[in-house]
Amino acid sequence: MAEALLAACNGEQLKALLDVAERAFSQRLTYSLEKQFKRTGEPGSKIKGILLAELMKILNTWCMEGHRSAIRCVLMELSSPDIASLARISELDREVHSMLHEYGLPYEPSPCHIVDDYR
Repeated sequence: MAEALLAACNGEQLKALLDVAERAFSQRLTYSLEKQFKRTGEPGSKIKGILLAELMKILNTWCMEGHRSAIRCVLMELSSPDIASLARISELDREVHSMLHEYGLPYEPSPCHIVDDYR
C-alpha cells in the first residue's frame, strides 16, 4: 500500500520524504522510497538525452553533407548545459565537436606540460 502511495508522488515530494526517511520510516519503507525516487528520477533529463542523441545524428549527417552553416545555426540556439551534454556524446563527429567551442564549450587543459629546461 505504501508503494502505491509513493508511486503517486512527484519527484519533489519524494525528495522531501527522503530528507526525513531515516528518522521517520522503517528500513523497508525507506528502501521503497529510494527505489521509487530512482525510478522517477528526472523525466525531463531522459527526454533531453534522447533529443540530444537524435540531434547528434542530424548534426553528424549535416557535417558529412557539408552543411556547416546549418550546424552553426542550431548550435547558436543551444544553452551552455546543452552544449556540454552534446560534447559528452562519444559518437559526435570530431568536426562538430570542435564547433562546440565556438558556442561556449571550454577547452580541456592539456595533459602535456612543457618544462623549460633551456634556461
